[in-house]
Amino acid sequence: MNKLITGMLALSAGTLSAATAELAPQAFQRLPLGAVRPETWLRNQLELQAKGLTGKADEIFDDIGKSDWLTGKSVGGQFAWERGPYYAKGMIALAYVIDDAELKAKAGNWVESMLKSQRPNGDFGPRANNWWANMIVLHFMRDVFEVTGDERIERFLAHYFEFQLHALPDHPLLKDSNWAASRGGDNLEIVLWLYERNHDPKLMELAKILCEQTADWAGWYASIDRYATNYQNDRCYQKHIVNFNQGMKTPALKWRVTRDPLERAGYDNATRGDSWAMQKCGRVDGMVNGTEPLTNRSSTEGTELCAVAERILSAFTAMSILGDVSIADQMEKIAYNTLPGQLTTDGKGLRYYTLLNQPQCVNKNLGFVCNRDNNAICPSPEPGYGCCRSNYHFAWPKFVQSMWMATPDKGLAAIAYGPNSVTYPVGKKGQTVKILEQTNYPFYDTVTFKVLEGEAKFPLLMRIPEWCEGATVALNGGSAKAAAPGTFYKLERGWKVGDTVTLKLPMRIECSHWIFNSVAVQRGPLIYSLKIANPKYTVTKDWGNGYATREITPGGPWNYALCMRTPDTIDAEVQTSATVYDQPFDPDHAPICLQVKAVRTSECDWGNFRTDLPGRAVDPPPSPIKGQGVGPVETVTLVPMGSTQIRVTLFPWLTM
Repeated sequence: MNKLITGMLALSAGTLSAATAELAPQAFQRLPLGAVRPETWLRNQLELQAKGLTGKADEIFDDIGKSDWLTGKSVGGQFAWERGPYYAKGMIALAYVIDDAELKAKAGNWVESMLKSQRPNGDFGPRANNWWANMIVLHFMRDVFEVTGDERIERFLAHYFEFQLHALPDHPLLKDSNWAASRGGDNLEIVLWLYERNHDPKLMELAKILCEQTADWAGWYASIDRYATNYQNDRCYQKHIVNFNQGMKTPALKWRVTRDPLERAGYDNATRGDSWAMQKCGRVDGMVNGTEPLTNRSSTEGTELCAVAERILSAFTAMSILGDVSIADQMEKIAYNTLPGQLTTDGKGLRYYTLLNQPQCVNKNLGFVCNRDNNAICPSPEPGYGCCRSNYHFAWPKFVQSMWMATPDKGLAAIAYGPNSVTYPVGKKGQTVKILEQTNYPFYDTVTFKVLEGEAKFPLLMRIPEWCEGATVALNGGSAKAAAPGTFYKLERGWKVGDTVTLKLPMRIECSHWIFNSVAVQRGPLIYSLKIANPKYTVTKDWGNGYATREITPGGPWNYALCMRTPDTIDAEVQTSATVYDQPFDPDHAPICLQVKAVRTSECDWGNFRTDLPGRAVDPPPSPIKGQGVGPVETVTLVPMGSTQIRVTLFPWLTM
């Protein structure tokens, strides 16, 4: 039996049966890395990373490849801070999700370096009491243990947590850094994980200390008064875009310890449409705008790549604890829209910020707090500050890991959809089954599950998104059964090799309104943006070996207003491709597009760039537009937001 299956059996037998009365129960259990394998075009996204920036970042950037965490040379600064562990966290996740031998060898180097760095008192790493940076290491050490069962890692974590228990009262998280106090939920997560393995009561003592010392995210998300009072305080790190998204996992984790209803509601209070955050800073992709600090709803404010990656991981953690369908809906939307829209299609570049309306990517002033060399929206190995090129690597792998979870009754739950396979022990006897998920979701609406290996009786749960009316489930070609939106549809039976379940998730076109009453067009989990014609790419810095910083400028018009049948409905022709290419996020190979009617307009300077901040487009004029400078009706193409490198997503409109 291979190590992965052995580790899965141990995990299934250990954590799922843990009767930890002190902790509120989880809705689902996370599967170890490698239990879920991406297939077809989804696998290609991860392989591009492995061949591209994730595979080479340690060769390109000294603060990763020559990090104090690996070398012990005490260079200090960023060499001893977050960038090395950030990279390792993502690279290790990628290595095991796609079973890449070269990356797993690098993973082994990081694990051995961490083990060797532990001091007799239990602390580890290049700096003493390095609370925040150490939290990142805890995550990837947990991940490696779940796959390999290396007992040295469990001892390493237990020894460190014993050290923390004695050290934190005199050297609390905030004394180390605002980052540590803001991000203490990451530390708490691994403490609770270990507690469910060994039931050491000292870990519950530590968990309570971490709850007390970590920022009050539940109160922050719930209270507009706290936002108004603290937002202008430069030392209030809860307004930081990455902290804000990373913090979203914390209330659910605290709820397991405190059972405080405010903590249970924390994630929802941060993300639902009528929350203060979404009202002030919210975006159609489910993110909030923040160009370092939280900003506003402008179509040309951005969200940071670090925040996108951390939001996916926060949703993963919160979903496993709370089990709310809306959390997985949001995670999918961000993973399939914002994330690919922020990465280059060759795996060799990224953007520090992604903007909903971004008809150009140029090295010009954006007016953002962090925009080093004015290149924060230009695709590059290192746009903006160095955190994102170090931290984004785990976004796709962790999303893949989240696609399936185990249920308390030893079944499997399909949490997020996309082409993949899952292999995991199920049922009372722990029999290993393998299920292939064949689909071109999120572009198309059919998901097929086929049992490839193993026979066992267990429940299979399938998430029905809140946006989906008319979903159906059919077993082995039988009659289709209706499935209600916002629920998990459950099929429990004795499953056999060859059994097939067909899930239909009808997608309807919807319109939502944003800044200046602009409109965004959505279909199912995807948001649609204008396909701007003939973009021009100009290299401004050549890094060698295909890595480059590039400007992108439009080769066609983008100052369109959509022709709406009513303020909330648009006539659109859905066109699908006969082939879904390995890179569906290439603008020229989008598997699906919408043909809609639109007119060009120059109203309120729409179609131009700001004179004060020339890197940003003018916001759309208030809608419905008054008809100034309106041209003839044209047919324009909208493609998925993730399939654009430059885009318009929030449109002015008029009724026709």
